[in-house]
Amino acid sequence: MLSRLPVIPASMSSYIEKWADNRMPKPNYTTSIIRQRLYILPTKHGVTFFIILVLLLTGAINYENSLAFMLTFLFSSICFLGMIYSHQNINNLNFRSLATKPVFVGQSALFPVRIKTNKKQSHFSICLETEKSPVVRCNLLQQQDEINIIIPIEASKRGYFNLEKIKISTEFPLGLFHAWSWINLKSKCLVYPAPEKHPFQLSQHSNKSGIYSQQQPGYDDFSGIREYQKEDPPNHLAWKAIAKTGVLQTKQFHSNIDDEIYLNWFDLADTMPTERRLSIICYWVIEAEKQGIKYGLKLPALNIDPDSGLHHYQNCLKELALFGK
Repeated sequence: MLSRLPVIPASMSSYIEKWADNRMPKPNYTTSIIRQRLYILPTKHGVTFFIILVLLLTGAINYENSLAFMLTFLFSSICFLGMIYSHQNINNLNFRSLATKPVFVGQSALFPVRIKTNKKQSHFSICLETEKSPVVRCNLLQQQDEINIIIPIEASKRGYFNLEKIKISTEFPLGLFHAWSWINLKSKCLVYPAPEKHPFQLSQHSNKSGIYSQQQPGYDDFSGIREYQKEDPPNHLAWKAIAKTGVLQTKQFHSNIDDEIYLNWFDLADTMPTERRLSIICYWVIEAEKQGIKYGLKLPALNIDPDSGLHHYQNCLKELALFGK
């Protein structure tokens, strides 16, 4: 949640935020903070400091004390300089949204943002946050033209997840003033369905649907010899190999399987919720890609031919993410 504005009631803070929204430009891939959209208010420490200055000035006038006058004017000058530095610390900063990487539901969508300045000066303690992200702090030093930061936001729904407006703020250097601005960056992250945690495997059917291991145990084809295990049937003992080595060994067999399969939406129960169907199929896609099987995808009104590889893998997951959107 965005931190509230200092020394401002929550109702008034919401009103100020809505007023500022009307002054913001439309979302774009690049944006800058300009003086007309940069705001500043004293913090609680700043208000306390101001009260102390008033008391100090009152005492100086009452007792006609030159030292008290000097301290009052000195601290007032420091206060005003701090306000100027806080304002200039984020003024004229440029922001650019960078490409995002897809994530699964439940993971954090990572939105990279590049911060750049045209001024040859350092910018310290810059804070960036959105309504749902934690505060990200960074420094842009004088010898750096730009820096990249990451804004993490938990992805709770599949589909395209748009970056919310970002609050840029600072209380540098004295913590007496809170300078801030809001920016709208155009950036989105593709969110895949979360893979089913406890999926069930489909058995082999004549329509080539399901997930299988490429070395599925069976009795069709001879695939080699391995060391004997207690659960092996006696008729699988490799007697010739045993006679040569004197060590118990067993023949291995595997079943003939199709080298192409379809991950079929209609193989799942009609009563199963849509999101769980997508989660199960998402798990199958991941497993099929791991096993190197050529797999296709059958969804309502969509048919993707069997293939393998990164592009096919991402295409299948994208279709699952955008299903029904």
